[in-house]
Amino acid sequence: MRSFPAVLLLAASLCGAAELSVDVRTDRPDAVYRSGEEIAVTARALEDGRPVSGLRVDYELIADGGFSKKGKFTSDAEKPFVWKHTFKYPGALRAEFTVYDRNGKKVRLKNGYDQVRFAGGRIGAVADPEKIRPSVAAPEDFADFWKKELAELEKEPCRELERREVENLSASAKKAVRLFDIRATGACGQPVSGYLAMPREAKARSLPAVLLLQGGGVHSARIHTVVPWARRGAICLEINAHGLPNGEKPEFYSALRAGRLKHYAEKQLWYSREEHYFRGIALRVVRALEYLRSLPEWNGRDLVVRGASQGGWQAVVGAALDHRVTLCIAGVPAYGDFDAEFSPELRRMPRIHWGGRIRALKCDMAKKRELLKVQSYFDPVHFSPLVGCETFITVGYVDLSCPTTSVYSIYNSLPPTVKKHIDAFPGGVHAKCPTTAGDAALAAVIEKAKKR
Repeated sequence: MRSFPAVLLLAASLCGAAELSVDVRTDRPDAVYRSGEEIAVTARALEDGRPVSGLRVDYELIADGGFSKKGKFTSDAEKPFVWKHTFKYPGALRAEFTVYDRNGKKVRLKNGYDQVRFAGGRIGAVADPEKIRPSVAAPEDFADFWKKELAELEKEPCRELERREVENLSASAKKAVRLFDIRATGACGQPVSGYLAMPREAKARSLPAVLLLQGGGVHSARIHTVVPWARRGAICLEINAHGLPNGEKPEFYSALRAGRLKHYAEKQLWYSREEHYFRGIALRVVRALEYLRSLPEWNGRDLVVRGASQGGWQAVVGAALDHRVTLCIAGVPAYGDFDAEFSPELRRMPRIHWGGRIRALKCDMAKKRELLKVQSYFDPVHFSPLVGCETFITVGYVDLSCPTTSVYSIYNSLPPTVKKHIDAFPGGVHAKCPTTAGDAALAAVIEKAKKR
């Protein structure tokens, strides 16, 4: 497992005002520990990059097992704040710090991300990451359910419904690439809809195929993601998760976000696996892979899925349901290990795990168990054992969208027969865990195909 510097500086630059941040570190650079070991977290307030005294710093320390502690201290340039914690069993820890200016005000960031809104710092750590496993086993009929769904999908053959060439490319890109807005037969009432790009002089059976899968939200497929991979020498298709038209005005998508697709990822039709919203997303991934395999330019060998967050979930699902996938790149895959909120150990951190949505519902425990069972049919930890190709995963230890342990549950559930890699970012928030290693592997696939 590759380790990265365990430091995250979150700063604000306000028209010449001093830049404030908090330098947060763990006593091990990779932030990996064992059960029973003690971790030391140090925090030091910085002003323009130098330690500073006299500033208020608030902190929140959270660990699996239900541990939570809040407090504050006054910064001392000579003596950092130190907090120690002992890991009792495999799990994760997160430490968050917010610094105040000399007027006692929080410093709002101009470009906040992943719930980071004010100047400060964050760090995370994990104990026994290789021992973290899903909270519950997959439903006994998990494989049968998806086998039936795939059989139903096959009743309608994959066919292209529309292909429209898109001309609004730069002059250099237009010389190298052809770009199309495509629709193909999909699932659950929505087509596969995306942008398809390939080298302009592509020959039959010559190119690897890459499927790009979007993170959460309601968007068009994006041109700027497919063109670079096509210029390198691949067929590249990005689909939007909902089968929507591409390239519409922003108001079109914002209306959907406020209307029919509002909170689609959270309020899902939880009570029925057949009506679950993510059933359609999963099946459209399978159909998009089938569409790529139908293209005459595909080399018949290399088939890659790549995505992050919700796109990481889709990548794992696609690799599990289509064994012709040869490479899976899943950055911070989402929706993992729903049952963890209810595990006897309380192994997952409060508030940020997806199962917390179910815990918060006003219904009895029997109903919550019923809802959890429905989610189990869409949980990536249960798809993961079905993956048959080399897989690259990333995890952020301060990711507030995809908890550290949920990602390790997915990674550790991959079959022992597959080649797998995980890149860990101790200071990584959700949007800051790049799939660098996976992208390098994809680039190598394309170069190898060129030599053939």
